[in-house]
Amino acid sequence: MKFLRRIIPWILVAVIILAALYIPDLGPENYRDFDSLFKNERVRQGIAGYEVAIIKGGEIVFNKAYGFDGQRNLLDTSTPLYIGPASEIFTGTLLAQLVNEKKISLDVPITHFIPELGSLKARTAGGDSLELPLTLRLLAAHRVAFPEKDLPEFDPETMGLEAGLPDADLFLSSHFPTEKYTRSRLSYRIVGAILEKASGMKYSELLESMIAIPLDMRSTTAEPSSMLRIAVGAGSFFGLTFPYVEKFPYDAAPSDGIVTTSEDLAKFLRFVVSPKHGQRIPGLSSAQTPMLYQPLYKDGDTGFGWRIIENKEGRSIFQGGSIRGYASRIVIYPERNSAIAILCPQDGVLISNFLLPKLVSCAEQVLFEGESRRSFPTQRAQLVLGFIFIIYLLNVILQTLMSYSWAKNLLKYRETSISQLYA
Repeated sequence: MKFLRRIIPWILVAVIILAALYIPDLGPENYRDFDSLFKNERVRQGIAGYEVAIIKGGEIVFNKAYGFDGQRNLLDTSTPLYIGPASEIFTGTLLAQLVNEKKISLDVPITHFIPELGSLKARTAGGDSLELPLTLRLLAAHRVAFPEKDLPEFDPETMGLEAGLPDADLFLSSHFPTEKYTRSRLSYRIVGAILEKASGMKYSELLESMIAIPLDMRSTTAEPSSMLRIAVGAGSFFGLTFPYVEKFPYDAAPSDGIVTTSEDLAKFLRFVVSPKHGQRIPGLSSAQTPMLYQPLYKDGDTGFGWRIIENKEGRSIFQGGSIRGYASRIVIYPERNSAIAILCPQDGVLISNFLLPKLVSCAEQVLFEGESRRSFPTQRAQLVLGFIFIIYLLNVILQTLMSYSWAKNLLKYRETSISQLYA
């Protein structure tokens, strides 16, 4: 009987694993269009929902929403979402605009704008003290790290998770001290504060007047409180989702807190990768847009808000990541006048660093090669792990109750024996 009780949980685990292996999978083996790709993979990967925008040859060729937010409200392409660390591409663009207008210099010490930061002890990724003056270029290029406790005014408790790199090996190595330069989430918050000082305008006003209005981006803002409705974020637990009702402070906007839609983002990305001849926004003409995705240092991996990774296939230019309840992945292909963006009201390391990059990779194959194989069904794996965890937990609880019952009976037997001995 004891042996049977021990093997029953393992029998259940084996049944669940076999069921996961042999239950027919959803969707086709290969995808040849964006709609079937994103429709089927949303279910197979266990993602609540997302908005997708794709540009090819300078034209918006696909813009559609799938699924729902954390409170099961249906998404559409005009539903505003937080884009998390991808907010840096807007802050970087604003910085480039003010640089071109000669209102700011990348190499001026930041104490010129915010003197109280003179005592800030910035360090390199290796932990060494920074001997050079701390400049805007160093901040925008993510060359320095900061002790968060020294910057409470920038609300370091609300932080985004930086986007993962194009493949798993690079992603894992980038989160260890071996990385040449660190990527502090505080850097672009300080950049945002300096932009306000240099322009005499609030960050939200800069974003509106220099990017949103010129590009007709009507649902993009750094002041989410001005929006009537924002998609409710979601978390996930073993393939199941639950809502996050989260509000992010205004200070988070330059690095993590901008709200936009896939419709608006498509307009911005089209201007970045393929502006019409003569098109311009304040401080940035069509001929100047390539400066946005050039490294700020020759040996660096960051431009004006964009991450730039050199690999065998060429350059990967991307941005994204997650904050509580939301994730995004944005990749541009300037040489092909193309871009892919996915905005998701769901957070997590798995979402932002593996699932969204994989979806972008599949979409990239459909975009440039005409076909993509389907990915591994992550939701099925998560559900299997969830069931195994529940079985393990129930087994532990059952064994604990049995042990308690055995101990209780033993104590009762001992007390009875002692009573009989002295009777």
